[in-house]
Amino acid sequence: MKTLNDLVVERLLKFMGERNLTQYKLAELSGLPYPTIKSIMQKRTKGITLKTIILLANGLNITPAEFINDKAFSAENLDLE
Repeated sequence: MKTLNDLVVERLLKFMGERNLTQYKLAELSGLPYPTIKSIMQKRTKGITLKTIILLANGLNITPAEFINDKAFSAENLDLE
């Protein structure tokens, strides 16, 4: 089972790839500090908040709902411990 952090990284890689965005550019667009983006991408962040999801989605120019619109985000597919 995947963790929420794993899924967030997968979604970021997908959307960043589609938009040809670097981590640095995403930090600029989202308003999140670059070290935060780097930490998320290296899966060192423990517990990504809704606020972070919202800021990331805004930086990707999508809604938070679009960001998490994937069946992998359903509770039965996630390790929520």
